[in-house]
Parts: sequence; structure tokens; C-alpha cells
Amino acid sequence: MFLCPICKEELFESDNSLKCPKNHCFDFAKSGYINLLNPGKKNNARAGDSKEMISARTNFFKCEAYKPISDKLCEIISKIDNYIIVDAGCGEGYYTRNLAKTHTESTVLGFDMSKFGCEHGAKEAKRENLVNLHYAVSNIFELPVSNSSVDVITSLFAPVAYEENARLLKKGGHMIVVSAGIDHLDGLKSILYDMPYSNEEKFLSYEKFSLISVENLKYDTQIIGNDTIKSLFTMTPYYHRTSLSDKEKLDRVDYLNTTVEVNFAIYKKI
Repeated sequence: MFLCPICKEELFESDNSLKCPKNHCFDFAKSGYINLLNPGKKNNARAGDSKEMISARTNFFKCEAYKPISDKLCEIISKIDNYIIVDAGCGEGYYTRNLAKTHTESTVLGFDMSKFGCEHGAKEAKRENLVNLHYAVSNIFELPVSNSSVDVITSLFAPVAYEENARLLKKGGHMIVVSAGIDHLDGLKSILYDMPYSNEEKFLSYEKFSLISVENLKYDTQIIGNDTIKSLFTMTPYYHRTSLSDKEKLDRVDYLNTTVEVNFAIYKKI
């Protein structure tokens, strides 16, 4: 399924590498992931989340506060054809690994621009012996995957590369876009801001896709420990929009009670 990011020819396994007929070669890292970013694009070398950002995600996911989101995603995908699943913008791979563990007969591919995210995901996949899961560093707007070869593409709290997704998906394939609901992380925002705001919900129309349903998940959760709370904050868009003085408000917080609300917009390729 993998294509050469340079010439777009099919890649074949050779020893611990992937090679195309034009002899472009890409080596697997020791952890198991492969870097399929186009080496000719200079900005690719600095792309994706930093090691610190990936560490924050890893630390937060240990508390399992977002497990209901992962469970809901797996439940939705279980109702549709899912032989090949692509997680576009997989981060450190939490949701991707749960997809592989739940859908053991599927092949699951996780793509992200961050080599640190793919490395962490691959190490965990190897530790858990998830032989149906593969990670690759790649731009989600230019994925090295064959046309019309994928059944499901997930996009969780990430940009939606809908044109590229339409290329990858089989006719009748599904794209699942997971985004923040109106009250998502209201407890966190109440601590940070004097006038906390609600999130704006948008369910966009995409060319070559039909929006067939939107499923909402809403629950309350408790997050304990200052380090875990700050890790959650670091992985949100608020981290980049919040003043230093407001960020410092979290220094005194060891317990957070908040709403988690997310929407699952389910699209079908037409």
C-alpha cells in the first residue's frame, strides 16, 4: 500500500527497508516506524510536534480520561467496513493503538509529521505485539498511500485533508472527523480565563463526501495531579492562545473537574 514519497511508485520490503523500482530507499527505525516524508522538502525536517509535546500527550493519556472517546470511535468503526484504517494525524498513537487492539482483523496505519510521535507509537505497538499496526512519518496532505485503497480514515482534533482523504478512500469509504463540542473542557477554561467561552461547533461540507450522521459524546471527568492537568493543557489549542499570567493560574491546581464533549462527524465518500 505504501508509495514512494519521491516518485509515487509502489514500495516493496527489502531487508529492513522499503524500496521502489527507482531504488529510492527508506529504512525502518529500530522502534519500527518508517519515515516517508519527502526528503526534498526542507521544512519537513522541523515539522510536527516536538518531543516535549509528545511527552505531554503520553503523560496525559495515562490517566485514561479520554478512554470513552477512544471507545466511542472504535464502536462507530465496528459498524462499517474497516479492513484498512488510516489515522491521519495520529500524534503519539493513543487512539491508533486502541483501534488496532479492537479491530484485530484490520490493518491500521498511523501517520503524523512528528517523528517523536511515530517513534513512541511504534515502541508501544511493539511492546503490545500489535502486528496489524504500522506507523509512518508523513504529511497528511500528501500521504504515501495508493489510490482507493482505504476503508476508513480518522481525523481526531486535527486538520482535515479531505481532498487527500477522498483520493485514498474506496468508493463508499468513511471519513470520521472528531472535534470539540460546545462544553469541551469547560472546567479547564473556567480556571484559565475570567470570561470562559464555549466552543463553536461546525460540521463542514466536503467535496466528494456526504455527511451521514453526527454522534455526540459528553461526560464529566476528574483529572488529578498538577502534572497531568498541565499535560492536558499543553495538548490543547488553548496552550498557544493563553497569556503567561493566565497559564500561571494552573500552578496552584491539583484537581480538575471538567466536562468532556466531542462530536463524531461521519462522512461517506460518494
